[in-house]
Amino acid sequence: MPIAIVRFPDERWRKVNISKFLKKFKSIPASKIIEIPEEELDHVLEILRRNKCDVEIVEPVREDVEIKILKDILRKAEAIRLGIAEPKELEKIAVDAIAKFSLMNLSDDVGDILHDCIDFAEQPFIGDLKDIETRAKEILKRKLSLNIEVES
Repeated sequence: MPIAIVRFPDERWRKVNISKFLKKFKSIPASKIIEIPEEELDHVLEILRRNKCDVEIVEPVREDVEIKILKDILRKAEAIRLGIAEPKELEKIAVDAIAKFSLMNLSDDVGDILHDCIDFAEQPFIGDLKDIETRAKEILKRKLSLNIEVES
């Protein structure tokens, strides 16, 4: 089951609303939730485990990772349409993404497209490729607009 680490917004009214909403989910007791720089991870884990701490590393898939996956799929789909690439190359992108990030850590929309890419490689049909491209563009547009709102 996915684990979400939630950071409340600064506005008090939003914090109260989110807190009430989250009460319907099971909380996981944690003494401390910390961000560890990649270069210090091994050292910190060694110390925590040596001191008999129960540690679980949660690596969220950031929006930018999903955006990169979608852009790779769109580039490869275009290459397939132009006859430059083979359908198996689209499958490779999907399989690599699933192996690296796990479907559980990816959004449902991106996971569905990855499955469709694998299916397309097994039975290539231009209509399916067009459907993959259309859905990938829609999701990408939505994710890019969310990123712009978050940054501003």
